[in-house]
Amino acid sequence: MERRESARDTLIGDNRRKWLHRAINLRESRLQKAFRLIAEEPPGRFLDLGCGAGEFSARFRALGWRVCGVELIEAQAARARALGIHAVAGEVSSGLPFLAEEFDLVFAGELIEHLLDTDGFLAEIHRVLRRGGALVLTTPNLASFENRIRLFLGRYPNWVDVRLGSSGHVRAYTPRVLMAQLAAHGFRVERHVGNWVPLIPQRFVDDVKCPWLQVTGDWWPGLAMAIILKCRKPSP
Repeated sequence: MERRESARDTLIGDNRRKWLHRAINLRESRLQKAFRLIAEEPPGRFLDLGCGAGEFSARFRALGWRVCGVELIEAQAARARALGIHAVAGEVSSGLPFLAEEFDLVFAGELIEHLLDTDGFLAEIHRVLRRGGALVLTTPNLASFENRIRLFLGRYPNWVDVRLGSSGHVRAYTPRVLMAQLAAHGFRVERHVGNWVPLIPQRFVDDVKCPWLQVTGDWWPGLAMAIILKCRKPSP
C-alpha cells in the first residue's frame, strides 16, 4: 500500500510540473469533434474533468450550460474561475467533490491515460452523472495507424513510456479496450470518432496545419491518433 501511495504521489507531482503552464489549441480536431458531440445535448449541468484554464468548457457557458471543473493545478483552476467556471483544485481519481447524479454531461479530455486508478475514475463519473446523462471522453489511441507502423518496424509507440517521461502517460488504450471498460462501469457507447489519421508522420503535418485531415478520423476512427467516445448512462 505504501508503495502504491508513493507511486501515486510521484505521478501527481510529475503531472503538476508538466501541466503548470498547459495551453490548448481549440483548432485541434479532437476538441472540435468533442465540442460537436457535446453540443448535441440540451444545456444543463456540465462537468469538465482536468479543465485546465477553462478555454474549452468556457465556450459552453455562451450556449446556456452551467459549467463546473476540476483541475489538478490551482493556478490553472484560478484562470478557469476568471472565465466564469466554478473550478475547484483537486485530484480526480481520489473522489469527486460533487453529489450523486449532479451533472447532465461530463467531459474528460486526455485525462484517463494519466491515472493509475482508471476504474475508480470511471466509477466516480458514473456516480455524479445523472441517469440518461452523457460522457464525452478522449484519449490517445495506442492502435493508431502511425503506432501500428512503428511496432511493425520494431519501434516503440508514440505517447507510451516505461517511466514517467515527457508524456506522463501511465495507461494506454485501444478503442475496443476502452469501450469494454466503459461497459463494465455501466456506460453505453453511442459514438466513436477519431481526430485524424496520421497517414504522414505527425512531425511533418497535423490537423491544425491541414484541417482537411479531420475527415480521415471519421472514415477510419480505429486508426486515428485519438479515441473520441460519446457514452450514455442508461435511464431506468
